[in-house]
Amino acid sequence: MNNHMFDLMMLAIMVPTALIMFLYEYPKKWKERKFIFGVRNREEFKNIDTAERVDEITGRCRRQAGTILIVSIVIMVLMCLIPDFMLRMLVWTLFVMVDIIILIIPFSRGNGEMKSLKKEIGINTKGVSYAEFTNAGSIHALKVSSLVIPNIIGAVICVAALFYDLGMYKIAGRASAGDFAISGIMAAFLLIGLSMIPVGIMFDRLRNEVISDDSDINKNYNRAKKKNWADTNTFMVWINTIFIAFTFGAMVFFDSEMASLVVMVLYMLLLIVGIGLFVKRNLAIDRRYRKETSIEVDDDDCWILGSIYYNPDDKRLNVEKRAGVGGTINMAHPVGKVIGVITVLIVLFSLVVLIWTAVLSKTPTTLKYEDGKIICHQLSNDYVIPADTIEDIIMLPGSQNLKLSRTSGYNMDPVYKGNFTVDGERGCKVFLNLDVDLYIRLTADGKTYYINGGTVEETEEVYSNFIK
Repeated sequence: MNNHMFDLMMLAIMVPTALIMFLYEYPKKWKERKFIFGVRNREEFKNIDTAERVDEITGRCRRQAGTILIVSIVIMVLMCLIPDFMLRMLVWTLFVMVDIIILIIPFSRGNGEMKSLKKEIGINTKGVSYAEFTNAGSIHALKVSSLVIPNIIGAVICVAALFYDLGMYKIAGRASAGDFAISGIMAAFLLIGLSMIPVGIMFDRLRNEVISDDSDINKNYNRAKKKNWADTNTFMVWINTIFIAFTFGAMVFFDSEMASLVVMVLYMLLLIVGIGLFVKRNLAIDRRYRKETSIEVDDDDCWILGSIYYNPDDKRLNVEKRAGVGGTINMAHPVGKVIGVITVLIVLFSLVVLIWTAVLSKTPTTLKYEDGKIICHQLSNDYVIPADTIEDIIMLPGSQNLKLSRTSGYNMDPVYKGNFTVDGERGCKVFLNLDVDLYIRLTADGKTYYINGGTVEETEEVYSNFIK
């Protein structure tokens, strides 16, 4: 079931995300958009001859992106057929990284062609100005309490989950597994909700855009944009809190992977709906104020490939994206450079960890008795247990029937190793290949171990050294 859950979750996330990217970044009606492939849309583009050129550029890039989208979805479905789960997860991760880059290649190409078209028809850079009207800086739309209240509710649910994991109470006759699996998941999503508070404040404090020499138009435009951000952020936080509540219920009352899967898929779909509504409202705002725009800042050349903002003359750290939804950082800002480096390092580290995990999943486990010690080995010695420290040892069948809940370590079928709660007993040391039916349970130095080798024969051979 875990394998199917992973595939369904990835499809539920990636297919709608790719569709939204395609529809938002490759529109049919470019005349209604504020930007065309990251280049500010201008009246000069709508002249008959120039409009034909823009139609040609946007049409070609849209067809290329559409082909990439269809091929991507087919590949996603085919990846679900890879039999090995660890290999499939590695392929999914690499595919996501590569596919996002490939999907924006037509966008970047269109950005270059639109910039060339600007020069060709004689549109030159007018200079970049970031001045605001004096009273524009006071425009805000976010009520911080609208983000705090749902997070307080989520925190209460997390505390309830923690008390449940500690065994302080039972629900529907179900006992805790003895670890912090439920409260850990709740806390992780609570952190997501809490992170939306500073993000919401940051976007509400973004420098206001000056589109007109009429102060009222500027205020109304920026108020509408910021309200859209605020409403979307509030929606996302409430969805996150509802997810925490329903996941707690699914894990405690139903103890069902399918119920958890349904909740997760609905959560992702609602987030995508939220993003879609934000995009729709944002486009409507730009269309509404398009005719009232009398000041156009030409900073197209500061957007590398239409996606990466690099402007040493701009003191802002955060700016609104021209490609995709949300905000991005000014890579010329000192803090922006640090964030960029850290982001690259995190991606590389995550990839290395995933590759290492894949290698580990393909490396067989071995169990041997040597020089008066039991040695559990996979790439390196995970456990070395001196025989003279063993207080009790027994060999039992049914390793797959053990109820294993990881505290720390590794648990990719069929190999489980690290610190686990086993059948309600906390703090156990585990080194098990669940494809091998036999396992050895022993206690040494006050610690309980559940171990076996890569084969039944290997496990029996080690145990034979303790039969008197």
